[in-house]
Amino acid sequence: MSLRKVLTKRELTFLSLGGIIGSGWLFSPLAAAAYAGPLSIASWIIGGLMMIVIALAYAEISSTFPESGGIIRYPHYTHGSTLGFIMAWSYIISAISTVAIEAVATTTYISHFIPSLYSGNQLTTEGIMVTYVLLIIFFLINYYGVKFLGRVSHGIGWWKIIIPTTTAVLLLAYFNPSNVVFGKTACYQGLNGMLYAIPASGIVFSYLGFRQAIEYGGEGKNPQKDIPFAVISSLLISMSIFVALQLGFLGVVKTDGNWAELLNSPLANAPLISVIDMLPVVFSFWVGILLFDAIISPAGTGIIYLGTTARSIYASAKNGYFPKFLTRINERGIPLLALIVSLISSALFLLPIPSWYQIVGISSSATVLTYIMGGIGVESMRRIAPDVKRTYVLSYIKVLAPLATIFAGLLVYWSGFSTLFYIVTLVILGLSLYKRGVKGIISGVIALLNSYELYVETSALTSPSWYFIPFIIIDTVIISYLILTSAEGKFSAWAIPLLSGTLVLSYISPFGLYDLMPFPYDIIIASVFFFIIHKIAVRSSLPALKIESPINS
Repeated sequence: MSLRKVLTKRELTFLSLGGIIGSGWLFSPLAAAAYAGPLSIASWIIGGLMMIVIALAYAEISSTFPESGGIIRYPHYTHGSTLGFIMAWSYIISAISTVAIEAVATTTYISHFIPSLYSGNQLTTEGIMVTYVLLIIFFLINYYGVKFLGRVSHGIGWWKIIIPTTTAVLLLAYFNPSNVVFGKTACYQGLNGMLYAIPASGIVFSYLGFRQAIEYGGEGKNPQKDIPFAVISSLLISMSIFVALQLGFLGVVKTDGNWAELLNSPLANAPLISVIDMLPVVFSFWVGILLFDAIISPAGTGIIYLGTTARSIYASAKNGYFPKFLTRINERGIPLLALIVSLISSALFLLPIPSWYQIVGISSSATVLTYIMGGIGVESMRRIAPDVKRTYVLSYIKVLAPLATIFAGLLVYWSGFSTLFYIVTLVILGLSLYKRGVKGIISGVIALLNSYELYVETSALTSPSWYFIPFIIIDTVIISYLILTSAEGKFSAWAIPLLSGTLVLSYISPFGLYDLMPFPYDIIIASVFFFIIHKIAVRSSLPALKIESPINS
């Protein structure tokens, strides 16, 4: 059995749009305003432009090698199994958590009709049970085949465009310039807030959905031409919608400039619905439509991401990271066992999730960490496979490829030390499992104890501590051991300074615990660091592409 090539250009585009326009547009305008105030408009624009540069790099790779689960497969092609596992592990964590996030968002809005589902800023036991039912529905839609999924995504996709666009028009119609107050209270002041809002408020989380056309690329009818179109068009459409929504939100909400208070306000549980409710009563019917959409939009994204998770697990099994039985395809052309594992993993991920806001930063940063391979991957492939036929060719690759790496690195850096702390710890634990055996277990235990000690010494990652120095030394030693003693580890050695260096930069940044690099010098230093990483990584690529067999077979 093999995956079925049945998805059209339009269906691939709507898969990406469906991944982008999920729960983010319902929650992020409030969080972005809280972090950055009126500068949140620029946060959406900058975040969107950065993602377009990253997407352009992937457009060449994915149109040249259209693979289902491609973002996991490509690092394996260029740098071997160890780096491939690091990226696969990070990506799968983010994909699984995204399914859970969207299911939680759906249940949160259902609680407007059934209040017993949500209490004290988190789901009740009854709410968690309803969320499990939603996951089963997500599973069944994926089970009936990718063509059925494509049609569902296409239908939901039009809805996802029309409803946010109409909402933005309504808000802009009642835009009050006096509500847009600069220079008052936001969680982070000035440009720092504008940049921090990109990863922390769900902006990056929203844009990350462009990858769906890449993840389903092996099931496209004409992926060489359709993937670049789907990726770029979905980002441009969604960026226009998000900017209009943010502007409308800022102009309708009256805060007197105390933007930071929004996160603790009654608006936080249902931002856009609450804001529409402030408009004249003639628009009250739109509140009902938004409540319905608030269930449909995240549910649609959850459906797509459950399929993405299955294909990521399938791709990882093809790479040899997971058992081979997870590559089995059923008569419907679906990696059924991988889909079942995705369902169970997403269900387990629900247990520690108290709210949408608290998990989205970690999920976004885990994904963006893997996107560092976009710029590195496209230039590495040009270097080691120059004669491969390319349908789409990235222009000015010597500029745009490093820029894609720098942008992805900055998005991770801006997520803050407390988020990066968890991401790197999860990566080390994943490498410990990949290492297998007693030495792998010991490495994982030491890393956990080391992380716990820093967590305690920094008062739950809120204040600086002398222990950061032994912490980073121990972590670097463990990462070095796990990478350099693994198969093809020498091609992945650049990941050691990437992980440790990003942690150090983040710790001493305006978004860390010990601010030694004031803005904007921190951006210059971080950009130079990621540029150096890019150059080293490209030079460290394999002598030839590591393609044992087509993944979509």
